[in-house]
Amino acid sequence: MSNSQLEQRIENLELKIMDMENTMQELNEVVLRQYRDIEHLQLQQKELMSHSSGGTPSGAAPQAIDELPPHY
Repeated sequence: MSNSQLEQRIENLELKIMDMENTMQELNEVVLRQYRDIEHLQLQQKELMSHSSGGTPSGAAPQAIDELPPHY
């Protein structure tokens, strides 16, 4: 192999490495954004579960004093 062919191969490899580094950075940003989105959705889910259960802890039965009598 000639010197120019080796230089061309090295240059091609360097370009591929740069492209892979850029792709890895983009993927890392996507993963971080998804992680933040998942955390936000989990928080929303907890709030909705708390709200739908009337603020009682999960698995706790509602108290009789929390319910209105049937004539109301």
